[in-house]
Amino acid sequence: MQKFIDKLLVISSKFAQLKFLNIIQGSFMMIMPVTIVGSLVALLRGLPIDAWQAFLASSGLYTTLSTLYTFTVGFLSVYVVFSIGYQYAVRNGLDRQAIAIGFFSLASFFIVTPYTPGEGPYGAATFTSDWTGATGMFCAIIIAFLTGWIFKLCKKGNITIKLPDQVPPGVANQFTALIPGALVLLVMMVLGMVVAKTPYGNIQSLIYGVISMPIQNLGANIWGQYFLSLFIGLLWFLGIHGGLAGMPVMMLLFTQLQYENLAAYQAGAALPNWVTGSALSISNGSLPLIVAMLLFAKAESNKTISRIAVLPALFGVDEPAYFGYPMILNPIFFIPWTIANCTVTCWGTYLLQALHLLPYYNGVSAGGGFMPFFITNLTGYGISGMFWGFVLFAILVLICTPFVKAYDKQKLEEEKAQLEANLQ
Repeated sequence: MQKFIDKLLVISSKFAQLKFLNIIQGSFMMIMPVTIVGSLVALLRGLPIDAWQAFLASSGLYTTLSTLYTFTVGFLSVYVVFSIGYQYAVRNGLDRQAIAIGFFSLASFFIVTPYTPGEGPYGAATFTSDWTGATGMFCAIIIAFLTGWIFKLCKKGNITIKLPDQVPPGVANQFTALIPGALVLLVMMVLGMVVAKTPYGNIQSLIYGVISMPIQNLGANIWGQYFLSLFIGLLWFLGIHGGLAGMPVMMLLFTQLQYENLAAYQAGAALPNWVTGSALSISNGSLPLIVAMLLFAKAESNKTISRIAVLPALFGVDEPAYFGYPMILNPIFFIPWTIANCTVTCWGTYLLQALHLLPYYNGVSAGGGFMPFFITNLTGYGISGMFWGFVLFAILVLICTPFVKAYDKQKLEEEKAQLEANLQ
């Protein structure tokens, strides 16, 4: 067992250190405030209540909320391309040019995105929102990485404008970005001209058809979701931050699908994607076990830890329980925590949706993982989601109960033995 843990620690450590995944995760963290606000706006805009929809229409808020959504979540790829360009620079020793790389990534994204030229010398060009949202996300990722890579090559080859040391750094940094930036735009222009001769017509369509869709078809399904969730849970059990290793892959596979559902939800249309990497929440994993402890524990240590840990766990902070009982590397809790949590939530959600007892996930992200699970279920799945979330939570508490009793019996015997030793 120890050899297995040691090997898994090495693999997980190398996986978590992959610069590619760290850049993607860092970029999504950067834009999280914008996406959360946009998700909440979509929730208000799409609530399927006739009286509420009538109020929005009569007050003019319907259009206002649509505008807010369009320029937050509807511009997801625009924010992603800048943030990835910035993160690439920071994590590759290009800190002084991070802003410039972000802007050139943004410019490159617009260069490869199809648009309608304006009429006449002063006519305004028109972009559609087809590629600025979730659909253009894979293109945004590739463009930003390519931009950062060209800047990195130019720095390595010393291809830049050299200025005297007396020039202030704020000015010098902008001039040193001119040659790499011009090269980036030239490369994008040439690539755009080449792809325009193909049946795809533009780089956005090429990447979406050749890369994005095959990756999603391969991993963005219930099996991919389940095994990734299981992997994340296993890492947590071993004391490794599972989110750092697994969540970037989850984001890569499922973010586009979630935001496609969010766009349909705020527009009042049918949600297109069944599996989105999301499942009914039961908090971050320790709460069912804590509740079982509160109900059945007799050992003073377990009762004390449970009373301390329950409120933080309700808001997604599990460390008091993870390290207090402890749960990490505790073989008694492996099945209820690592296996049951993932299996019940993932397959339970899938089954309820297959039976049409639960709607598809609407893409709304509320609280960034730090809201009580019933609120998360309410915003993501509606009233039925909140109800079935409580049902799955109760099932997990029942599953935890025999394991909790076994562990509590063990702790109770230890406490009695300690008490007897103190009396002697």
